[in-house]
Amino acid sequence: MDYQALGLGAAASVVTAVTVDKDKHTIMISCLYNPQDTQMPYTLCFTQCEHITWQTFNTLPDLQQLDAELIGVSLGPSGAQQLAMLTTDVFELSFVYGSFSLQTPTSASFFDVLPRASRVGC
Repeated sequence: MDYQALGLGAAASVVTAVTVDKDKHTIMISCLYNPQDTQMPYTLCFTQCEHITWQTFNTLPDLQQLDAELIGVSLGPSGAQQLAMLTTDVFELSFVYGSFSLQTPTSASFFDVLPRASRVGC
């Protein structure tokens, strides 16, 4: 699965913040779709996260004040645990996760990429 499979459209996105909660094993990635025009915010929510690895290409700024161009998203094949890889022009983040959801301001609830039985709320 890649960026286009998120169903947002063909425009670019930027990552604006990353929150890693090691106690709750969650990763929340705040993004802005179509930053040059419509500017729709959305959040990628991953739960049951393990084996988190960061690779930075430059000095990593404050994780709550990012402006990193989203280059690619790989969510791996369906299964009990999947490997996710998020690539930006500033960093690459990879980790194993149990469930994933996408939240947008236009959705009343989370849009599930995985079946509802696999989702754990964020």
